[in-house]
Amino acid sequence: MTFVKVCGMTRREDIEAAVELGVDALGFILVPASPRFLPAEEAAALACTVPQGIRKVAVMMNPSRPEVEAVERTGVFDCIQFHGSETPETLSDCRLETIKAFSVTEEADLEKASLYDAASFFLFDSKKRRYEKGVAFDHSLLRGRTFAKPFILAGGLGPDTLRGALRGALREARPFGVDLNSGVEDAPGVKNRVKLAVAVATVRDFDTSERREHR
Repeated sequence: MTFVKVCGMTRREDIEAAVELGVDALGFILVPASPRFLPAEEAAALACTVPQGIRKVAVMMNPSRPEVEAVERTGVFDCIQFHGSETPETLSDCRLETIKAFSVTEEADLEKASLYDAASFFLFDSKKRRYEKGVAFDHSLLRGRTFAKPFILAGGLGPDTLRGALRGALREARPFGVDLNSGVEDAPGVKNRVKLAVAVATVRDFDTSERREHR
């Protein structure tokens, strides 16, 4: 597990910091209800500043087909993350790489993943109230489960919670990567460089130690 995605990007300086730290993907939220919302054109302009080799992810919730097509036409984004109650057909019709996110509170939420064969990745997040942060779901729900696609762990991940979350998740199921957002912020959409650096280093160090333990 080496994949690190930082979501909720709203500022050029935060993109530069994340790029310097060697993250793998950056997310731009096109959901008006989010405190990290960017209009599609503004998000595309900001995403254009991201170097090649780093995935640029447009995060959408229950978009219409024309809205998805508008994102595809920008030619900027590599991936769309669907964070609502989209049908499997919505992902099948998408021309970009896809992430299907699931808000998890019970086993039934994880079972929904089996319906989304078209997804490139799954993302398992906590179910939060608006503006709530630092909340993780019960990783023991992953126990004994395997998934058809690699999954990304999200929800309440930051410098203070990452190592415990990774050890818990790795005992239950092996995630492909992590998604960082509110846990590395000073305010919605305003990343803290120190928190971000510590979080990324924690993931990389954990990866290294895990490889050593399994030799």
